[in-house]
Amino acid sequence: MLAEYGAPTHADVEWADGIIFGTPTRFGNTSAELKAFIDSLGGLWFQGKLKGKAGSAFTSTAGPHGGNETTVVSLFIPMAHLGFIIVPTGYTHEKIVQGHGTPYGASSVSGQNSSPPTTHDLEVAKHQGARVTQVAAALKAER
Repeated sequence: MLAEYGAPTHADVEWADGIIFGTPTRFGNTSAELKAFIDSLGGLWFQGKLKGKAGSAFTSTAGPHGGNETTVVSLFIPMAHLGFIIVPTGYTHEKIVQGHGTPYGASSVSGQNSSPPTTHDLEVAKHQGARVTQVAAALKAER
């Protein structure tokens, strides 16, 4: 994806009505690279250009107890500071109820072989994207 679309920019964050941060889990927390990008958004925050945007997060870990939930929830903290409206997945899809993803955000377990997300993981991720899009559109309509 990075090669196809390039790294995200402040302009991307500014024009988007909704943002979904994605990161590999690093010891139960977000990656340093994503944290640095979020930390760089202070100027947009100061100008009030981030408040009211829909925000969500997803992750992947190498192991089943690698911190998927803690990583996603840890991203809610800077989203709240930036003024985002946080949109969790909740138990709003049957695959989440069955144990795929989390009620906080989509996730997958790649294992030691860097396996791609399962079809169930991708179904939860698509559901999350649709949910954030719906909330972002509603928020935009209210502005």
